[in-house]
Amino acid sequence: MTTLIVVSHSEEIANGIKKLIGQMADGVQVIPVGGSDGTIGTSFEPIQQAIEGLKDDAICFFDLGSAEMNLDMAIEMYEGAYRVEKVEAPIVEGSFLASVNISTGLAFEEVIEAVENEYC
Repeated sequence: MTTLIVVSHSEEIANGIKKLIGQMADGVQVIPVGGSDGTIGTSFEPIQQAIEGLKDDAICFFDLGSAEMNLDMAIEMYEGAYRVEKVEAPIVEGSFLASVNISTGLAFEEVIEAVENEYC
């Protein structure tokens, strides 16, 4: 099953998205990465750790500028066996739509296509 990585400047937002998806699309794994040492911001290292620790393909969502920049660097440096794709869509709506599609059994590419068709 495809995993979602949610990168936000706010730890509370990232964890809130995980909680929302957990209640609406049971069984979809969400890895929240938010904040920077207890403050607002993003750091490359936690994003890289989330990607390096994957046990399945992942679709990534982000909120603001440095979240995207750090996510791009982590994806570019990733040398693992799984597919990791960034999707440019609203972080809450996009990750929610992706999770529902994952829970219904859509394939990795189909999930990305559904989100992109809706928001891009």
